[in-house]
Amino acid sequence: MARSRKVGALWLRTSKDGKTKYFSGVIDAGIFGEIQISILKNTFKKESNHPDYNILLLEPMPEQKPVTTEVTTEVTPEEPNDDIPF
Repeated sequence: MARSRKVGALWLRTSKDGKTKYFSGVIDAGIFGEIQISILKNTFKKESNHPDYNILLLEPMPEQKPVTTEVTTEVTPEEPNDDIPF
């Protein structure tokens, strides 16, 4: 018998509207960390060779940077210093 090890977990969920059931979970990708996925039934399946389920990779939402008001001050150029030896 082949050895096996756990690489992730799935939970059965229901959509907010209560109409769709799907799996949501994580896969342990080792040094790359955990990958969040969802698995949904393929509602567009028309041929027998089409997949029964689709796996979606859930990417984290980008963090929004706070809006800041930039304050600028006028900088006056320095007068040349002719004492620099070159």
